[in-house]
Amino acid sequence: MADELISVVITCYNLDAYIGSAIGSALAQRQAGPFEVIVVDDASTDGSRVAIERFEGVRLVALDSNGGVMLAMLAGIAASRGDIVCLLDGDDIWEPGKLGAVRQAFRDPGVVLVTHDLDFINAAGDRLCHPSRPRQVLGALAPGKRGEAVRAGILGLGDYVWLGSALSFRRSHLDEARFAAWVGARPDPRNLYQDWPLAYWLAAGPGTMAYVDQPLLRYRLHAANHSGDARTAERAVRNFSRSHNTHAAIATLARERRLDARWHTIAQRRCRLALAQRRFYEGRMARGWYHLLASVWYLVTQGRLLHELARAFAITLLRPEGLVAVKRRLDGRRA
Repeated sequence: MADELISVVITCYNLDAYIGSAIGSALAQRQAGPFEVIVVDDASTDGSRVAIERFEGVRLVALDSNGGVMLAMLAGIAASRGDIVCLLDGDDIWEPGKLGAVRQAFRDPGVVLVTHDLDFINAAGDRLCHPSRPRQVLGALAPGKRGEAVRAGILGLGDYVWLGSALSFRRSHLDEARFAAWVGARPDPRNLYQDWPLAYWLAAGPGTMAYVDQPLLRYRLHAANHSGDARTAERAVRNFSRSHNTHAAIATLARERRLDARWHTIAQRRCRLALAQRRFYEGRMARGWYHLLASVWYLVTQGRLLHELARAFAITLLRPEGLVAVKRRLDGRRA
């Protein structure tokens, strides 16, 4: 029986420095069987569109206005044809054997979601000695125990399950129209992260999760691609708002699916912590401290209490603009 089509969905917004490497790494999957590449440009204002159009054999979905990464991902999925969908962020790079390994994992018809190990690179593409939590946790387990560990890691919002450019899934198990309608019903769907709600949706349903114990992704660490980006107070507010909205959506999903109360509680606590961080960077110190102190026990269990208290004291004393200026100077010295 012939291999089924795999759809690669790449999302891009103002990534002209990196998008060519991401697309090239997808097109290089020559031994993986049939696949298609869809690139969604979320109304970039830099040279990303020109960079994308240089590639032959790539389908461009050009959005008229910037709608955020969740809606961009949904546009890419809607434009794709394969049942297996692999996500790739426009600033990351896949290893040559990525799609072949993912296809092999999906040969088990019960598998609905696949993730894998990764390595880290800097903005220039140089490899970094950065610890891999998937390798430390999932790689240490017997193969037969990894699937349920992935499910528990997703429902428990654990840092040892890598999603983003490591996430692949079967769209027939996603119920694409229903998921898109659920996203559209969120208070602010433009400001949601895409990977965690989608993975949570799948993990809350039937089917098997799988982990490939190979570093099939080079994740690029640069200033603008992480939720803690605080180069300006405005960026910090935007990113913590997105984190708060995402965890609020997940908490709602846990309740709607009637999952075990512990999963709902974890999502609520993460939601509250993100709200505290958002309030601090908005300059609303009293509300920030209120939500942070309500999160103390959760922070103790996560080993993050001292870190978050130090940040809260610093931002209270220096105010958001002062803390951003100090961080900028420190980053300049390390550069």
